[in-house]
Amino acid sequence: MNFHFPVNREHTNANNEYYRDARRLLISSGIFSALLLVGAVLVLIVFDRTPFVIGSAVMLFALAALYVGVTFQVRRAIKDPQELYDESPLVPAMIARVDERTMVLMTLVDMRKDPSDGEPVPALATRTVTTISGVPRRVGAKVPAVAVAGTHKSRTEFYDEITPVPLAWSTPDKSVIAQAQRNIPVNDWNVLERNIDRVEEVHATKRNLLPLH
Repeated sequence: MNFHFPVNREHTNANNEYYRDARRLLISSGIFSALLLVGAVLVLIVFDRTPFVIGSAVMLFALAALYVGVTFQVRRAIKDPQELYDESPLVPAMIARVDERTMVLMTLVDMRKDPSDGEPVPALATRTVTTISGVPRRVGAKVPAVAVAGTHKSRTEFYDEITPVPLAWSTPDKSVIAQAQRNIPVNDWNVLERNIDRVEEVHATKRNLLPLH
């Protein structure tokens, strides 16, 4: 089930931690690539060009090229905010744990890549967040979100990594949030609430994704 609403760009830039994390990853990867290139050049300038030195420089250049490629790949994979929210399914999420500076957001998701393929495969997924506009720092607080999914294996019917992205990160409109919360089936909220204390079990999995069956 999808839920369409107009994304507020200014609010997204100021509050959306999904895109903030993506920007940090791109910046870090770019800086590391630049350092590798500088290192390769310095190796050739400072040291005599023996086979070992040349080989080391070539390796540094290769690593730099690899990270540049990864940076561009990640950049292409990051969708426009409006596209992300329009295409990702609406899911229930709740604050499952409150720490001193962060909170753990838990969501109930369907692991299937194709929603029309068989019965739903429910799972719990978590994401550590700092703040969510309009949401109290209280365990059990409801947070309508979309499930942004990915997989590390091409030949599989299921996603192996899913993260919740709150609607409140991209709109300040409380009526939109309220409508999204009403659109999520009551049973989905109930299932999530019954499992809200399973944070450690979810975190014990490889990618914070715990199948319920």
